[in-house]
Amino acid sequence: MLSGVGASTNDLWGLHIMKSQSLDAVCIVAGTTIGAGMLGLPMAIGFLGFKVSMVLLLVMWALAFYTSLLLLEVNLQVGAGLNVNMMVKKVLGRWGQVIAVVCLGFLLYAVLVAYVTAMGGIIARAIGVNGDAFSTGACSVAFALVMATIMYLGTNAIVRFNSLFFLSMLGAMGIAFATLSTTVDVNVLMDATPDYKYLVGSIPVLFASFSFHFCIPSITTVVGTNTRQLVRIMFWGTLLPLLCYMLWLFLSLGSVPMDQIVHMRGGVDSLIKSMCNGSVVIQTILSIFAAFALITSFFGVALSLFDLMAETLRRGNSGRERMGTTVIVFVPVIIASLLAPGGFIAALAHAGAALAVICILLPCAMSYKLRREAKAAANKFVYMTPGGSMGIATAAVCGVVILVANYI
Repeated sequence: MLSGVGASTNDLWGLHIMKSQSLDAVCIVAGTTIGAGMLGLPMAIGFLGFKVSMVLLLVMWALAFYTSLLLLEVNLQVGAGLNVNMMVKKVLGRWGQVIAVVCLGFLLYAVLVAYVTAMGGIIARAIGVNGDAFSTGACSVAFALVMATIMYLGTNAIVRFNSLFFLSMLGAMGIAFATLSTTVDVNVLMDATPDYKYLVGSIPVLFASFSFHFCIPSITTVVGTNTRQLVRIMFWGTLLPLLCYMLWLFLSLGSVPMDQIVHMRGGVDSLIKSMCNGSVVIQTILSIFAAFALITSFFGVALSLFDLMAETLRRGNSGRERMGTTVIVFVPVIIASLLAPGGFIAALAHAGAALAVICILLPCAMSYKLRREAKAAANKFVYMTPGGSMGIATAAVCGVVILVANYI
């Protein structure tokens, strides 16, 4: 239960005037989430049709929100601000920590590779060199180097840049949605026949679209341990992406026929080209929106990976040590993006498998163990996610399904 007994439901879920740090935290959650999902969703689940896609989005949002509260519960109980690998070590032991570090590291690296390759294509198209593999790779490297520089500057710089780009992304999104709304064929959108053979394969990518859980320790460090405030941040930070995803699918699936989506092979720049219908203005607006979406998500993922590497390798915060950690984070990403320049959707799919472990199965296991220990010792919980053991078991089953679906 929430600390602060007597708080009304409206006080818990109402969107009140938040402090600047709370708004920054919402921007981190929403920005980290949106970049992964929105750009890849039409190509990942467009084959299922609009109506089925909406149902799946709601289910995955509920699962992601619930498991984020489980991870928040564990973080507050074992030590607010502790990174995921340290939480797992304290609760599940050394082998649990090894699993956490491997899965989380793989997850974060895979997502960053997806973003760098996608951003390289967007930049290449913007400057007119799209189709040239060398030039596209150079654009990916240039983007990664700029992000590495910002990462080196520190957390405060990242948070401020992220908030700026997130608000800019919302503005570009509004303009893009308003521009594309006139091109949607509602009848075709609603009458599309789902192709269920793609259902299983789409599940890992869809859950990866709500990936932000690894940012929770950083958020508790910035915001503090006010549970009502933190739950509101999780709620609004995930609800905004859900609404944006629904609008994005409405516009993209209503603008691009399914037979065109089949031949895109996971290319974000190809999706943008198909949606613009030859209009340079629309293409420019969509490219700006896509760039801001990727950048905001990139900040959250890169910050989490930076903190993970610094903590795991016990690196300090001096200028020289930050430089070394930055190299450890970005060099593998640059190399992988050059070796697999068209791997946006593939990288997200593999990220979905790791995400099932680190953001569903491990939080479920840690929460279950901590609750049993607290009950046996009559200890008080700082915060307990609603749903009881049944909720944890249901989430764990969903995690296994997502993990298995990635390799069927």
